[in-house]
Amino acid sequence: MRLAITGDYLAVPVWTNPDNWNKYSLTVRAGGRLIYTFRLPAEKGEKGRDCDYHAYLPMKDMTGGDAEAEIHTDAPYPVAEGCYFTDRPVFEPEGEDGGGLHYHAPYGSLNDPNGLVYHNGIWHMYHQHNPMDNVWGNMSWGHAVSEDLIHFHFQGDVLFPEKGGTMFSGCGMVNTPEAFSLPGDSLLFYYTYAAEDETPEGGETPRHFTQRAAFSTDGGYTLRKIENWELPTIASENRDPKVFYHDASKAYIMTLYLTENRFMILRSVNLTDWEKTQEMSLPPMWECPDLLELSEDKWAFMSADGYYYIGSFDGFCFKSETPMLSLYANSIPYAAQSFSGVSGRIISTAWLRTENHGENWHGMMSIPRELTLGRDEGSYYIRQSFIREASCYIMETEDGLFIEDDLVREELDPGGHMLKVEQLY
Repeated sequence: MRLAITGDYLAVPVWTNPDNWNKYSLTVRAGGRLIYTFRLPAEKGEKGRDCDYHAYLPMKDMTGGDAEAEIHTDAPYPVAEGCYFTDRPVFEPEGEDGGGLHYHAPYGSLNDPNGLVYHNGIWHMYHQHNPMDNVWGNMSWGHAVSEDLIHFHFQGDVLFPEKGGTMFSGCGMVNTPEAFSLPGDSLLFYYTYAAEDETPEGGETPRHFTQRAAFSTDGGYTLRKIENWELPTIASENRDPKVFYHDASKAYIMTLYLTENRFMILRSVNLTDWEKTQEMSLPPMWECPDLLELSEDKWAFMSADGYYYIGSFDGFCFKSETPMLSLYANSIPYAAQSFSGVSGRIISTAWLRTENHGENWHGMMSIPRELTLGRDEGSYYIRQSFIREASCYIMETEDGLFIEDDLVREELDPGGHMLKVEQLY
């Protein structure tokens, strides 16, 4: 199928199927280049039924003149025939503004928060996203923004799979002029490129992951991958880089998940050359590490499942001083990440692993929480509180504080030790 590129977005019809999301393929080419590659689900239900929604793929740099897109698919249902170009993507369903207390993408499956950064008065939330179904797959980065840290609005997808690999989790920060020769007010992102090699006959598909970088010079709305740079594979599935600047030792720090229950801390003075300074085995902690400065001399090292230690960090190594603790009372919250670009506060948001009940979307985000150093009977812990921006939504019971909407109830005990999440629908 050939289509003249007459708008900034290619609208692709999507038929969801939670039982078989990767049966078929879709590729989009323009100007002799492969632009997009996705896996598509098998069609469910009656043949010829209308699609469930349209996903919108940006084509802004390719409009004008006699430019054409080539759309290829092996799906037996009318994907290519249903594609069209538009300048007005429909990101929010009619009658909804997308500004609920618990953000979810308007379509597709959402998981880990990525690249959280506060910049020029805007809270940017990137996240893992499958625009082509309401189950995990086709890992891309979705993008949502907020002016009040409560109501986030989907802006579309900004990082997409390449042939042979997808875009796993990562982080964002305001760039410095020394990194990659980019302007100082640009945004810089690190992410995991999850490559899959050819499957050997009768075996599982081998995978190797590298860390790569992207940047934005338009305030975070368009991300461009940085060519000719990567952090080579350290362990087969090393992933989830989280980077911050450590002022005391004048260097950038990266925490990285390796494999099983292993993590690594790396250090750089220029954001391009990294050296290992520590490797830790911390069972049962797993993936998505974050290293947080709670006070002048107390730090927390935490993982996706909410387990954490409090200790010290000297710019090279983290030393735990407490037993392993937990932020969560159940397993719905996961893969929390803290915002960069925030002065004097630690603001953290988690993915909520809620069940899908037939919606075109799946997964949502927690209310952001502020993390501080707490002390209880002589022992340190992370004290969680709902952000002050959400004060008008906070309700109180004898058991603590809670916030709820039609989707989810989040509750904190009086000391802010544990977050408990309940799906309400």
